[in-house]
Amino acid sequence: MRSTISFFLSIMITLYLLSGCGSSSSVETNPIVSSPSATTSTPSPETGNGGSFESAAVIVAALGTGINMGNTLDAPDEGEWALAAEEYYFDAYQDAGFGHVRIPITWDTHVTTQAPYSIDAEWFDRVEQIIDWALERDIYVMVNAHHESWLKNNFNSQKEARFKAIWEQVSMRFQNKSPKLLFEILNEPNGMSLADVDNLNLEILAIIRANNPQRTVIYSGNGFTPAEVMKQANIPDDSYLIANFHSYDPWQFAGQCNRRWGSSQDIQALENIYEDVNNWSQNNNIPVIVNEFGAALYDFTQPQNACNEEDRLAYIKQHVQLQQEHGIPGAVWCDGGSFQIYDRASNTFSNALSSLIF
Repeated sequence: MRSTISFFLSIMITLYLLSGCGSSSSVETNPIVSSPSATTSTPSPETGNGGSFESAAVIVAALGTGINMGNTLDAPDEGEWALAAEEYYFDAYQDAGFGHVRIPITWDTHVTTQAPYSIDAEWFDRVEQIIDWALERDIYVMVNAHHESWLKNNFNSQKEARFKAIWEQVSMRFQNKSPKLLFEILNEPNGMSLADVDNLNLEILAIIRANNPQRTVIYSGNGFTPAEVMKQANIPDDSYLIANFHSYDPWQFAGQCNRRWGSSQDIQALENIYEDVNNWSQNNNIPVIVNEFGAALYDFTQPQNACNEEDRLAYIKQHVQLQQEHGIPGAVWCDGGSFQIYDRASNTFSNALSSLIF
């Protein structure tokens, strides 16, 4: 009884504190939309394997700068796009000072195409092994549904049923993991309408909440999830939720490497993104992260186009400074290729590390 009372008191206190974050004038707010079961499920115990479940705001404050382990489990097969994951990567991440690791996962080729849409057992074991490598080191870790072009292109109810089945299995399998395991619903839903993404966010959140009532969940808008789209998306009615956007702005520099970066106008444009997101976050009482940012070494579609290294390091550092200033932690994109920060073969970091951890 005492634990139940404490749980509800903590929720009331958290809501009261968060309600003070908003501005009293010219506020930009989004509609709050109830998930079918997210607000009615029975609360889980206040502790899980590895610690207590905290509010999303507390977790965001603790994340620090993160790194993506890209081109690994999000490839059609692990090892196809980059070296396969090894346990020592997580020692390197931790020793370097990264506070969280995002593990992009593409489930498509590891799930049957007919109901009940079962996830391959060997693959599931491998995913869990890698998650555990992070959790054993007390590192926050995010897992998601990443490329999933089968779902995003010509989205329909049959594809949605398969996607729901994936999340049913994932949320069930990992329900007893440390609260430092975070779920991200869907990466960059390019090709889907915002209305479809808003609805899918609610449906998947309800599935997750059936087994993970207090686990932190990350959602986004549609497209390539820039900040403006995040602000347009409906905010699900949930106490353990983080909004997310990606920033490679301007792409002509950060992705295509066909211009320089660093003018006063460039810096101001980036500052405007973070200041605008921070205002939106406070007005809507929801914490925000940017779980992809960075600048390429070269354009992988046109490798002759290389980004100026001085500009690149300044750009990455500017992102991190703004993230720290506004309390919006980010995870740099590192993929073992054109966006490489950590060299897996040599177990070393590039010069960009000093622009990320300081």
